[in-house]
Amino acid sequence: MDELRAILERKLSSLPGVTIAPWKDTNLICVNCHGKEVGHFHGAGVLDLRLSPKIIRQEGLSRDVSARFHPKRSQNSRWICVEFTTSDEVDRVVHLVTLACGERGM
Repeated sequence: MDELRAILERKLSSLPGVTIAPWKDTNLICVNCHGKEVGHFHGAGVLDLRLSPKIIRQEGLSRDVSARFHPKRSQNSRWICVEFTTSDEVDRVVHLVTLACGERGM
């Protein structure tokens, strides 16, 4: 596993109610908030997050990364892929997961 992803997983696991676990009997690794999925990993440096269109706009998130992994995904989808390649980006992803948990009422 990539070092940045390991750091991200440790930071996310330290958030109240956040767990990281495989989805059913697959290799898909999900980020859950109080048992509800808020995201899942695509490889070592991409997290696919469930956020409202309002937060996607407010945070200035681009759909470019999503298009690489989900080329047929709607531009209005609540799911958006976020790439992290630096420690600053890891902290931004932690912030976004916190927002995702808040949207799920957690």
